This record gives sequence, structure tokens and C-alpha cells, in this order.
Amino acid sequence: LDGMVFKGKKDDFVTSSDNVLDYSHLIYKPTDSKMVVISKEKVDYVERLAALSFFFLVFIIFSLVLYGLIWLIKNLDDERVGWFSINRSLMINANKILYKTRIQVSIVLSVVATLLIVGWVTYYYMNNEYRGQQTASIKDKIRKVQQNYEKQVFNKGITSDEDAAADFNNFADVNNADLNLYDTEGNLLMTTYPKLYNSKVIGRKIGPLAYAYLAKLKRSEYINPEEKIGNLTYAAAYAPIRNAQNQTIAYIGLPNYSNEEEYSDKIALFVSNLINIYALVFVAVGVLAVFLANQITSPLTFIQDSIARTRIGQKNEPIVWRRHDEIGSLIKEYNSMIAALEASAVKLARSERESAWREMAKQVAHEIKNPLTPLKLGVQLLEKSWKENDPNFENKFNKFSKSFIEQIDSLSKIASEFSNFARMPDTNLEKLEVMPIIEQARQVYKNSDNVEINVLNKCDRNVRILADHDQLLRTFNNLFKNAIEAIDEESHCCITTILYNDEANAYIEIKDNGKGIPVMLHDKIFVPNFTTKTSGTGLGLAFVKQAVENAGGTISFTSVMDVGTTFYLAFPLA
Repeated sequence: LDGMVFKGKKDDFVTSSDNVLDYSHLIYKPTDSKMVVISKEKVDYVERLAALSFFFLVFIIFSLVLYGLIWLIKNLDDERVGWFSINRSLMINANKILYKTRIQVSIVLSVVATLLIVGWVTYYYMNNEYRGQQTASIKDKIRKVQQNYEKQVFNKGITSDEDAAADFNNFADVNNADLNLYDTEGNLLMTTYPKLYNSKVIGRKIGPLAYAYLAKLKRSEYINPEEKIGNLTYAAAYAPIRNAQNQTIAYIGLPNYSNEEEYSDKIALFVSNLINIYALVFVAVGVLAVFLANQITSPLTFIQDSIARTRIGQKNEPIVWRRHDEIGSLIKEYNSMIAALEASAVKLARSERESAWREMAKQVAHEIKNPLTPLKLGVQLLEKSWKENDPNFENKFNKFSKSFIEQIDSLSKIASEFSNFARMPDTNLEKLEVMPIIEQARQVYKNSDNVEINVLNKCDRNVRILADHDQLLRTFNNLFKNAIEAIDEESHCCITTILYNDEANAYIEIKDNGKGIPVMLHDKIFVPNFTTKTSGTGLGLAFVKQAVENAGGTISFTSVMDVGTTFYLAFPLA
């Protein structure tokens, strides 16, 4: 009250903390002469963390159960789905689980199984240990009670009057025990709980096992750990009371009614602490499992990324791994594989190039032979007419000279197309406006007979792309030329070119009303040396595809027989 220990404030609540004894106090002072202090032991941070972990664990279990119920309801809602289908679905989903997740689950389950086994063994040991301590404690207590009571009745003996009952109760209070006293026939003489016997809750006879052990087998004591009153189980100890002649004159019983409550409280406290600790360990193991799984699978992820970057025909860097373990052996095999793959890719590329040039050389040779044959025949006929002084020599010469010029132009055209395709790697990229180049290509063919080329500009800006000027111009020239050649001579050719854009790309559509391309030939259209015409090198569309890709674009087409073909070009905006 003097404020030395607890400093209260009149008619107000004050809190204080005792960091030495780890107690928190609530102080209320109603008057100057009265003070009420309520104290509570502080909960340390470990217990708080354990409690938080326990609730977190309960939340995880609840979430898993809820998820399982929802999954079952969804699958069982369909009448066609049975338990077999559910088992099959579970097996399929199990096969989709990542290796990392399997490691995490395996670690957690292993630790949980270990904790359960250790917990059960600990619980079993603690249970036996506490039961043993209870038995030893009650045995020690019955011996002390036996000795003290024998001293008390040593001179006077045992009587059943009121004074003897009062002395017996005083003796029980001094020894802080509940006691029952039976005669040598096992009948109750005195007890500290007379109401239990008067109400006939308990019989007035000593237990049969206790009487048998003490009276018949002459044991010095008997402990019954499982005596019952209804649903209450308690331990009881019995011992004989002897006189000065060492004759048994009575039996004393020590029922320990509070032992089961003490046992329940201690076990409940132990289990509660064990669950809190295990919950904390479970959360820690979960975090550790994630860390370990990431550490274990990180080399596999690293290898996966390296394999994903592997490209045939390109330089693939080998993986560097310093450790000589299983992963190292796997990486060594991978490095050997990419080395062999690169060697095979070089050989294949060389073989493909040689084969392509060989086929191209055959095609060019075939195309050159076509005009050379009439040239040779014409020269031979002119030579014969000259030698024979043919009067029509001049007419024949004029006629054959025109044919010679046409054949020479054909040879020049073949050489130009082959030269243009061969020069493809020399690309000079620059920012170009697309519309003027389309108009430039349109000017070449707009005056041709039966040819109409329409250009629609739907762009919201001046579209500029990064491309080679000559290659882009030849691209439109080739596409317009192919569209014109796809029309019969007597038909009217209508070509529609549409230019539009979005935020990232420019798009060009070139549509004709020609014969169309057969479906079976769609995959071969962009292959060098392939052509659907009776004459030509088959390099035009191959050149177009290469030129578009050099500019970072893409080209595709759709075609309907006897309706027409539409080519779609897309270029990134510059």
C-alpha cells in the first residue's frame, strides 16, 4: 500500500510489468487502505510462435480437407463418374506433380511420420513414467500412514466411539490424506468421507483383491491402480495395522481420488506443448523442404533451360559444372551430345547446301539448254542457206535474228534471277516508307494490258520499316508479276494491295483473282527451284520469303482454286 512494490492509483486501473519474475500485473486501488492486484505469468515468444504455428497448421489441414471435399463434389456430381474414374483421375494428377513438389512432400511426410512416432513413443513413456511415479508416491505415503497410525493406536488400541472418529479425522488431516479404516473382517470402521458410504455410493467392505492380498497372502501392502466409483477411476493403497504383538488388528486404506485428475491435467499439458512444438517444427520443416527442394532441383532447372536454348545449326555453349557428382555426369553427357549435334549439324548443312546448289545447277543448266537448242538449230539453218546462196536468206536472217534476241533475253533473265538469289546475304537494312515502294512497283505493271492494280492505304501514320530497299522492291515486283502470270491471257487481272498497321507492326495484303494454288502444293511454294509454271527458275517466291525474313517480317498466304490467292506480309515498325 505504500507504493514500494505496486504503485496504484485511486479509482483507476494501472498495469505494470515484472521483468524479473516475468509477470504482468493489473492494479486497482478503490481506497487508500485497499489495493487489488491481479497477476498473470507472461507468455514468452516461443510459446506465442508455437501457438501461431498450431493455428497455421490447423488452417492448412482445414484448407486441404475443404479442397478435397470440393473436388469430390465436383467429380461425384456427374452420374457417369464413379470411384474408378476418380482413382484414375487421381493417378493422372499424381503423374503431373513436379519433381520439386514430390521432394517437398516426401521431406514433410518423412518428418511428420518421424514426429508422430517419436510423439507416440514419448507419450507412451511419459504415461508409464507418471503411472510409475504415482504408484511409488502412493506406496511411500501408505507406508508412512501405516507407521504413524500404528504409533497412534499402539497404547490405546482401536475403538469405534466418537472420540476415536475425531482422532482418525485429525490424523488424516495431519497426513493430508483421505483414509478408510477396516476391521480384520474387511468391514468399514471409520472414514474421512462418511457420506459416500452412508449414501451407498461405495460398499462398506474392503475390496476383495485388497483383502485377499492382505489377509490371505499376508502381504505388507497392496496397490490397486484402477479402483472405480462409477466412471471415476482412481488408485488406492492398503496396508495392515499391527499391534505390539505384531498381530493384524485392522486394515487402513488410502484412496487417491485426485490422481486421475492430476494425471489428465499433466497429460493434457504435455500433449498441448507437444502439439505446439510439433506445429512449429512442421512449419520450419515446410520452409526447409522448399529450400532443400529448390537446392536439389536447381541443377535440373539449369539443365532444362540450357536444353531449351539448344538450337540445331547454331553454336551451343556447353554447360559448366564444377562438381563430380551425378549431375556432373549428366551434364558431361549433355555436353558430349551437343558437340556431336553440332558436328552433325555442320555436316548436314554442308550436305544440304551441296544438294541445293547441285539441284539449282541442274535447274539452271536445264533452263539454259532450252534457249540454246533453237539457237543452235537457227545458226545451222542460216549457215546452210548461206552456203547454198538461198535467195530468201535475208528474210530468214531477219526472222531468226528476232528469235535469237528472244532466246538471248531468256538466258539473261535466267542469269539475273540466279545472280539475285545468290546475292541474298548482302542485306543493307535502313528505315523505309512502305507506301512509295509499293507505288514504285505498281508503276512497272500498271500499263500492262488487262491488268488493274489497286492500292488501299488504311494506315494512321507514315509507315516505316527496317528493310533493304532493293530486296523490298523486288519482293513487290515478284508478287505482282506472279499475280499477273496466274491469269489467263484473255482474262482481266485485278490485284488489290491493302496496307494497314497497329502499334507494333505494319501489314500488307496482296490479293489477286488468279487460278489459285492447289492445296497439295502449299508446302512447296517457298522452296527454291519449285515452280507451278511451265517456265521459270522457281526462285521468285524463295527470294521473297528470304527478303521478308531479312527485314524481321513474316509471310503467309491463303489460296482458293479458281478464286484467287492472297499473300499476307507483316513487318515490325521502325
